[in-house]
Parts: sequence; structure tokens; C-alpha cells
Amino acid sequence: MTNSINFRPHPGVDLVQTSAPMLRAFQTIAAYQVEHSEIRLTKLGAWNRHCIDWVVRRMNFPNWTAEKLYSVNKVLDEYDVPPLEYLRVLLTSLRLGRKMGGGWRLTKPGMTLVADPEAAFVTIAPAFLFRFDHSEGMRTGEAPGGDLELWLQAINRMPQDGFTLPELANFLYGPSAGGGWRGPAGGLFSAVAMPLEWVGLLVRTGGGGIEEMLWRRSPLWAAGLDFQHRTIATNVVTFPSRG
Repeated sequence: MTNSINFRPHPGVDLVQTSAPMLRAFQTIAAYQVEHSEIRLTKLGAWNRHCIDWVVRRMNFPNWTAEKLYSVNKVLDEYDVPPLEYLRVLLTSLRLGRKMGGGWRLTKPGMTLVADPEAAFVTIAPAFLFRFDHSEGMRTGEAPGGDLELWLQAINRMPQDGFTLPELANFLYGPSAGGGWRGPAGGLFSAVAMPLEWVGLLVRTGGGGIEEMLWRRSPLWAAGLDFQHRTIATNVVTFPSRG
């Protein structure tokens, strides 16, 4: 993952099954393929509505339930369910799935990965987090300064009983940096917190307001991430002065 943060290879089968929504979405897509042989594509190359409806009703993805989605949509296209849109692009880029004729199928390595939830999580989660610029899809807030390693290190130092995104922004960028939905806190929601929720490393509770929304590190955070201690050199050679 990075020099100082790595995904542990065996976070626990039960834990990734229950805690990682993107893994469940991947497994549900595989189940759809088993039942229907392939996923038909739209003219634009997206998974078709039948697949999206079938998967949404079964994948148990927080905040992307069929009830919630159909409350604002008459039908569901792939772009109405961003986790599935990201998943198709990601699986294709990892060569775990590909277009075949007018349809799309998981490849043999992709189907093999379905049977190993831990390996699937360790493959999909870091690729999803690091291969996309999640700030590109922001609708509110400022693009947060830093990178994912900085944000993960900061979250690892936040209170165990939970924190708000304005509190995280203040920790990262200084007092009063939060700024509500329009400031860095709003950017942290789209670019950091929501992607981490999708892979199962963060969970949120509370109301819809950014000040009321409470984020906690999930059990998968401790089981799945390994924060390496940075080595401080003790044998530094002093460069001679030219004075």
C-alpha cells in the first residue's frame, strides 16, 4: 500500500464478509453472473438496469439500499449507484472482469478471487482507495490537502469513540479549518471518509449534518491495516561546514 501503511493479508474471513461493503458488492456481482451467465451492457458500456436492480436488492451496502435509491429514482442505472460504477471500472482495470461481446463477465482469476474473501478484500480495497482520485466526484467542499497516507495516519490518531469531519479537518489543517460542507470537512467526506466507509474501514452514525455525523474506525481498521513505525536514523553523517 505505502511505505508506512500496509494491508494485512489475513484480516479474518468473517470480519471482511460482515464489514466490507465493496467486497459484498463484488460477491453479489459474481452471484449474478453465476445465475445469469453474464452481465448485459448498455450502449455506453455500463452494467444494465436488470443487473443493477438485482445486485442492489442483495448486496447490503450502507446508504445505498434499494429502498433509499428507489425513493428518488424510478429506475436504477449504473450511475445512480456509484459504488457499482466504481466497481465495474476497478474490476476491469485489474483484469478481474472484461467485456465479452455485448456482455461483461468476471474472468477466471476474478471468479477464483470470489472464493477467497480475504484475498479479495486485500486486492480490491487498496486498489479502490489508491487508483481513483476520489476528490474528482465532489459536489461540495474543498479538495483536501494531503494524500491518503496522511489522512489514514490522522484518522488513526483520532478518538476511538468517534470524531466528526470538522474535527478531523481541524486536526489536519489547524483550528477552525472545518468550514462545514463548503470547507475542507466537506471535501474530506467525499474524498476520504466515504471511500473508507465503502471498503469497511470507517463506519458512521448520526444525522445528515456534517457536525452531527460521527465516524468511527471499524473493527476491520485494526485487523486490516498495519501502521509501520517510521525508522529514525541514528547514524546520520554530518555534512562538513564550508564556513
